[in-house]
Amino acid sequence: MSDDDSINTIQRDAPTRRETITYGGAVIGGGLLAGCTGDTPGEDLSDADDVDSDQPDSWAVRMEPRTGVTFESVPESVVVYRADYADMLIALGHGDALVGMQDTQSLPTEFLEQLPDVSIDPAEITQLRQGGEYDKEVFYEIDADLHLIDPNNAKHYFDFDEEDIAELETAVAPWLGSFIRRPQEEIGPGYPHYTLYEAFEKVSEVFREHERYEAIAAIHNEMRSRIEAERPPADERPNVGLAFLVPGEDFVGSGTFYLNDPTQPGMAMKQYHDLGVEDAWAAAGVDADGSVGYETLLEADPDVIVAHNAFGYTDSGDHFQSEVVDVMRADPLGSELTAVQNSRVYRGGKNVQGPITNLFQTEVAAKQLYPEAFGEWRGLAETPEEEQLFDRKGVADIISGDFSL
Repeated sequence: MSDDDSINTIQRDAPTRRETITYGGAVIGGGLLAGCTGDTPGEDLSDADDVDSDQPDSWAVRMEPRTGVTFESVPESVVVYRADYADMLIALGHGDALVGMQDTQSLPTEFLEQLPDVSIDPAEITQLRQGGEYDKEVFYEIDADLHLIDPNNAKHYFDFDEEDIAELETAVAPWLGSFIRRPQEEIGPGYPHYTLYEAFEKVSEVFREHERYEAIAAIHNEMRSRIEAERPPADERPNVGLAFLVPGEDFVGSGTFYLNDPTQPGMAMKQYHDLGVEDAWAAAGVDADGSVGYETLLEADPDVIVAHNAFGYTDSGDHFQSEVVDVMRADPLGSELTAVQNSRVYRGGKNVQGPITNLFQTEVAAKQLYPEAFGEWRGLAETPEEEQLFDRKGVADIISGDFSL
């Protein structure tokens, strides 16, 4: 960021409700929460969990590799990066606290539509990326209680530096978070990795909603147990190839694809981990670096091809069928693929998912891959209640607070 973007360019009013911040135990004011962010990714924040030892009305939450915050009340306004943490807020009944995120297009709206009386209004959320750029002035305008964003993400994706991060923490709100989509060395050496539910539990601690977390986790665990018990044995499962099948003349239209590894660690591939999917490309020894053509797909010729993130870049199943599957079927080489011939090219889940999205995307993938065990995939709204792998109303009741453990 340029020197012209300094805090001195912002004229702020008197301290807001959250602007009592404790840095290393030194109280600077009076308000919502206290926070500390390391100056470097490896800085030791081991004292963060002990900050509340002499403050019985506060609680501390720490997320590796560099953030720890002590709260004196639950945040009422939160900024996130993408839909994984937004999804967690919604699941915990605090969707109304979501006031800013990278872009609202990644919100799980089509999944929320399947939950009775659960919704979120994108118009109430400020997009952090405006005009294709990130500007820290937007963070000042939002003026949230908490930045539920890994500051390493802010450095890598927003082009912020440590001065920007420290400035926004001091003048606006603390940072708390950790990148969970996949282990990613470029945003920090030796970067630790939380599973989706480990991160979800941390967020539940922020909002003092551990019972809601446990209730969602119970539904998740029940579905996982059923899948593990009823999925076919490993030697009877279809060979699955995961790839970006993007509509348009520069991609599927020209026979250009990007291969993915469903066994890669991280939140993005969670449903495939839970379903026991192996990497068809690696098994066939094909080179997955960069773009590939139909010839490479045919080398592996998987029984099933799943379009990774297609719920994110196609509007509907009909759109995916016409703009991806039918285009592949019309190609002389594409039509030779076993998955195309057998109508087993599927619209795959988003590559950013929180607990709500993951419940749906696991059910979707289970039905696509193992229809004999879990019923045929017909569409979100077309799945009969008796064929659903988790209780929609039960999830909605947890979000609304109408539940008991």
